[in-house]
Amino acid sequence: KPQATPTQNEAQAAHTNVNERRGLVWVCGILLVLVATAAAYFVWVLTQNTVVASNGLRILDRSEWMGEPPSGYQHLVTPVYNVIIHHTATEGCESEDVCIFRTRTIQNFHMNSLGFTDIGYNFLVGGDGQVYVGRGWHAQGQHVRGYGAVSISIAFIGTFVNVKPAEQQVQAAKRLMEEGVRLHKLHTDYHIYAHRQLSATESPGEKLFTLMQHWPRWSENVTKLRELNNEPLRFVTRDAWLAQPSVQPIKALALPVKNVRYVSTATESCRTQAMCTLRVRFLQALHIESHSKKDINYNFLVGGDGNVYVGRDWDYACEKFTSEETSFEGLLVGFVGNSSVTPSQMSVAKELLTRGIKLGKLHEHYQLIDELK
Repeated sequence: KPQATPTQNEAQAAHTNVNERRGLVWVCGILLVLVATAAAYFVWVLTQNTVVASNGLRILDRSEWMGEPPSGYQHLVTPVYNVIIHHTATEGCESEDVCIFRTRTIQNFHMNSLGFTDIGYNFLVGGDGQVYVGRGWHAQGQHVRGYGAVSISIAFIGTFVNVKPAEQQVQAAKRLMEEGVRLHKLHTDYHIYAHRQLSATESPGEKLFTLMQHWPRWSENVTKLRELNNEPLRFVTRDAWLAQPSVQPIKALALPVKNVRYVSTATESCRTQAMCTLRVRFLQALHIESHSKKDINYNFLVGGDGNVYVGRDWDYACEKFTSEETSFEGLLVGFVGNSSVTPSQMSVAKELLTRGIKLGKLHEHYQLIDELK
């Protein structure tokens, strides 16, 4: 058999290389088609999950921000009467990809660090003007202890202690609530509250809280909402507001008390537990150090945050503020602020006295001396 010459071998090798290249091109082409098809399908799926509300609001479903499945949930009965506004206390976001990253990070923290069954909020609103679905309209949230069953939570992505949220972020939240009413998920007579009105927190931040007080649906009175949670009164104990001990023994009150006196603390008002705590601590220091009292000179104080701050409690008498003042044997209730008292504070005070009657501390036919008028 004749031997192939070097030239023939080179020609055969070249032909083989050409065939291999053609095969590789075909394989690459097929792979590119498959990748393009998969990418197109993925984009189509995401597009199908994106909801554009009737008012133009873009609502991104969980699949779009690649949320982890919940480990469980409790059904939320709709329509809901209450909306609670939060901030996430994270960095903000101005683009969809960053907002998705923030939302995923929050879910991871809630589930893996706090032990929640899912991201705690029903919805999140990004600085990009879009809404990111958390638990949605039908699952109870884990955002304020005890209130998940009676409210929808909307969290503004970012921290708004010193900066205002973007206008498009605010408008997105408002449009979301409008959409909730349209879908019959929110009651037509719903009310808006801030997280800080229900617990000791800065959320949703001072700037956002100031802004939302001008919203028509915002409610200063949290009493009705607390009643839904079987919590019409929330007491802040002496330990909780870091009271110092009484400097001398205090005279006991004769129970049940027959007289109640409403007075103003003549200080700046307060609308958060943190600020009210500072006011109450200041008053105790003022009464002891400047007025030579044995302790803070109120039995209870009602803050603008809707909380009752325990002073001398039900059992111990208060002292005269001045030597010219006539003696008063009864319960002294101070309203934190100047002479202007909010309806919410009055409602809380009324509930406090009702509690006193039930406890046997206050006489059923007590006399009220209202010095606020």
